[in-house]
Amino acid sequence: MKLWKNLTGSVSFAPLLIGLALGGNLLWMNIRSDDPLPAGFVQYTPAGFAAAQAAGGLIMVDVYASWCTTCKAQHAVLKDLLDDQRYAGIKGFRVDFEGDEEWVRAHRVVVQSTIIMYHGFEELNRSAGSTRRAAIRGQVDAALAAMPGYAP
Repeated sequence: MKLWKNLTGSVSFAPLLIGLALGGNLLWMNIRSDDPLPAGFVQYTPAGFAAAQAAGGLIMVDVYASWCTTCKAQHAVLKDLLDDQRYAGIKGFRVDFEGDEEWVRAHRVVVQSTIIMYHGFEELNRSAGSTRRAAIRGQVDAALAAMPGYAP
């Protein structure tokens, strides 16, 4: 504290600077732009999601928030996963946890970083907060295995 006082002539800025140092990451996560969408993903729209459900294919929904560090970690896993040709047929939607509140409420999502797998209108599985490659891959593989006529 004495060094700080010698440098600034006052200690009154110390709490402010400490607060900025501790809260800087949180501030950055709130003002930074969204991560780019993984390959095969589109931003959620009611019409696009309804059309994908009506088409009856496999759908992955990533409930995302730009300030969420877990979502950022999941993004890297999803990008790598969806580059694999075995998963090329999955239609992905990114749902904004705060911006798409109606969808979030209707689908009973309680936390960002939730990944939900659908076959058409049927929810197959969901996870929240998982960032491990093996766990997310297992979730997607389980959804694929539930598809009619799927043979690994």
